[in-house]
Amino acid sequence: MDMIVTTAKGLTVSVRSFEKADINQVLEIEVASFLEGDAQLYLELHEEWPQGFLVAELEGTVVGFIVLVLTPEGEGRIFALAVDARFRGKGVGRMLLKAAFIILRKRKIGYVRLEVRLTNYVAQQLYRSMGFMEIGLVPYYYKDGEAAIMMRKVL
Repeated sequence: MDMIVTTAKGLTVSVRSFEKADINQVLEIEVASFLEGDAQLYLELHEEWPQGFLVAELEGTVVGFIVLVLTPEGEGRIFALAVDARFRGKGVGRMLLKAAFIILRKRKIGYVRLEVRLTNYVAQQLYRSMGFMEIGLVPYYYKDGEAAIMMRKVL
C-alpha cells in the first residue's frame, strides 16, 4: 500500500509498506514512545505478514508506524502504533489507523482490537474518536506493571 495523504491538520505524508531499511528509524520512534518491542520482533512480524506493517514517511524520514497481526480468533490486532513526538497531534496516527482498517477490511476481518496503557489518555482519546470501545482491563500488562485497557472496534 503506497499512498500520499494530507492529514486533517495539513501535513502531507506518504503511507507505505515497511522495508527492512526502515528498522532503525522505527526503533527510534518505538523507544521514544515507551513501547516494548525490539528489532528482531518487528522483523519477525514483518516476515509473517508484510502487508500488516506500514510506515508514515515525510521527506524520506519515517515519522510513524503501525504493526498489525492476525489473531487465532480471526480478528485484527494493532500490535504497535507510534508517531515521532515532533509529529504527534498532526493526524499521522489517525491516518495510519485508517490505512490499517482498509487492509483489514480487504481481508474480510470484522473486528480489530488493541491494548493501550491505562495512563495514555491521548491515545485512548484517539482510539475512542476512531470508534474503539473499551472491553476490558488487563492488570500488569506492561513490563513496568502498568495495566492496559483493551479496546475493540467493529470494522
